[in-house]
Amino acid sequence: MEIQSALESLRRQIDELDSRIVLLLNERAKVAQQIGEVKRQTNTQVYYPDREQQVYQRVTSENKGPLPNNSLAAIYRELIAGSRALEGPLKVSFLGPVGTFSYVAARKSFGPSVEYLPQKAIDSVFREVKAGRVDYGIVPVENSTEGGIRETLHAFLECDVKVCAEIVLPIQHSLMSNSVPEKIKRIYSKLQVFSQCKNWLANNFPEAELLEVGSTTEAAQMAKKETGAAAIAHAEVAEPYNLNILYQNIEDNPNNVTRFFILSQKFSGPSGQDKTAIMCYIKNQVGALYELLHPFKKYGINLTSIESLPSRKKAWDYSFYIDFEGHVQDERVRKALEKVGSRCLELRILGSFPRSNQFS
Repeated sequence: MEIQSALESLRRQIDELDSRIVLLLNERAKVAQQIGEVKRQTNTQVYYPDREQQVYQRVTSENKGPLPNNSLAAIYRELIAGSRALEGPLKVSFLGPVGTFSYVAARKSFGPSVEYLPQKAIDSVFREVKAGRVDYGIVPVENSTEGGIRETLHAFLECDVKVCAEIVLPIQHSLMSNSVPEKIKRIYSKLQVFSQCKNWLANNFPEAELLEVGSTTEAAQMAKKETGAAAIAHAEVAEPYNLNILYQNIEDNPNNVTRFFILSQKFSGPSGQDKTAIMCYIKNQVGALYELLHPFKKYGINLTSIESLPSRKKAWDYSFYIDFEGHVQDERVRKALEKVGSRCLELRILGSFPRSNQFS
């Protein structure tokens, strides 16, 4: 009886705290609505990645536990997404269909209360943002095991849009089917997914036929229709297609992550923990790349990615995609880019944006 009485007392405390939390959340939401009204009056954008990053940094710095920082950040992601929806409607384009990792990244960043518009190709996402038909676009830019996403980097050469934020998402795959494992003869997925699960498949389904399709969502559709078929996709794909998850986290590399860019028509302001992305078209001559990179060393700027791309202007001429730590408003970044620009035939600043906190 004493134990039961103690539990009831603790549960009453939880109920009282929940009531206070609900009141505070709605007070916060009312302030968010007021901010939204100011933004509408001044024709200001709703989504501010730099401000949101500052909120995450502040609340985690004030966290004394026992709740871990990643749990607190997840709570605030949902809270911020809900508050953002009160400020005004948003349209977000992504590399579809629904259920792709781009969709998962978009949902984790913007929450459920926006209009999501899937596109069949990466360059279509760019065009939707450039034309103003959507507020933001989500595209993959780099995978930790496969490298840069060439379609995205090439799209920057063709379409003048900005990067306002990045998302880093763990790539976790699940095997799903309505058949039992012993009956599975065919497995559908994308080529990249098969590559990322190669060892697991060899050890667990060495006799299964691996059939490549255009997306993991299409793989789920095939698995749903066919007896003895399975799909490899993100776990969130299973529910809408009424598939059972047979095995989770079957990727060979548990550290595999993909970086996504959020595209917009504007840069983000400085958050204090930023990165900048640029595209450089340089002369085809001895030492050109060395001369391009030297200012970053001179001003102590850490490069985080560099990729070469055919320029599409002249045979055997190349453009270089580079991203690095810092914001274009930082003095040392500004000075470095002045030097870099003087050594390029063309320099485009794609965007400055807050460094991502990895989603789990």
